[in-house]
Amino acid sequence: MPVVQIATFEMKSQEKAEELLLEVTATVHRVTGIPLDKISVYLTEIVPARWADAGIVGSSPDFALKSRRKSYEEGQQ
Repeated sequence: MPVVQIATFEMKSQEKAEELLLEVTATVHRVTGIPLDKISVYLTEIVPARWADAGIVGSSPDFALKSRRKSYEEGQQ
């Protein structure tokens, strides 16, 4: 029984969240052939202030740029 966890920033649209869950379920089913009733998919939604990429908190105004850095030195610019 596959269990798929998706961690993401909060999703504003319930419809988009449901679409994501349905599409991931359909893909797992199509690729593996496992019956639908054996596939579980869930979202873990995280507020940006509790998420960091490259050590930059998601709520930072510079998140889009600085979260792509490869070293701490890049962030000093």
